[in-house]
Amino acid sequence: MKILVDSGATKANWAAVQQGKIIHQIQTQGISPYFLSDEGIVDVLREVRSKISDPVQEIHFYSTGCKAEDQRRRMHQLLRLMFQEATTVNVETDLLAAARSMAQHQAGIIGILGTGSNACRYDGQTIVETAGGLGFILGDEGSGAGIGKSIIQAFLNREMPEYLREDLNNQYHLTRDNILQSVYQLPYPNRFLSTFAPFANEHRNDPCIKGILDDQFRLFFERSVMVLEESKNLPVHFVGSVASFFSEEIWRSAVQLGLILGNTEKDPMPGLVMYHE
Repeated sequence: MKILVDSGATKANWAAVQQGKIIHQIQTQGISPYFLSDEGIVDVLREVRSKISDPVQEIHFYSTGCKAEDQRRRMHQLLRLMFQEATTVNVETDLLAAARSMAQHQAGIIGILGTGSNACRYDGQTIVETAGGLGFILGDEGSGAGIGKSIIQAFLNREMPEYLREDLNNQYHLTRDNILQSVYQLPYPNRFLSTFAPFANEHRNDPCIKGILDDQFRLFFERSVMVLEESKNLPVHFVGSVASFFSEEIWRSAVQLGLILGNTEKDPMPGLVMYHE
């Protein structure tokens, strides 16, 4: 049996695969080595291990935060600890998962738009160039956190219409203090900010929100896609929850910038299963 894992900052999807078919799926909290201690990661792995009793021959673990060699090695050791019977344990980035899922063995540009955002150029075998992935403070344009950050800035600075401020406040019960505490003191501020993406989806036709979305996706393309070589000659594929929810806005920005549109999927897992078989 093979275990395939696709983990973002918010959630991780686990699939137990036999003969090219998913026989069991589990969802846990996201596993990013930058945000979780060894104990926190082991707790999640124990949860999965308790639900998968069959012997596991292969584990292919893809996650945000696994680009650095030390973090990849750390994650590899923890997986080995919990799945000692596995003969193969591979740890790679969520970008490679997206590339393999969306492009299989063809060259392309891959963009991840979920809680965070980043992009890469894929040659059909490996990722040869990356951009973005700087987190919600320095980057994450076009992501749930990036969209939420712009909405909260407009709310706090009174840059959105009063009726929209009232709708936002009625839905989320916001105060200046609880916003600042959630961003600067509580764990996972990126997840907090991304909770405002559904509000953007509900009000996507409002001029204020439409302007925020257009700005976010334009910045994502300018800073994470168009800086990559061959970005105007290769199809651009998108994966992630935000990519799925806002495909119309993303495609509109892509066309305006002269990019070649590829495919959009919310979940990379079906494509990963195909790739690994």
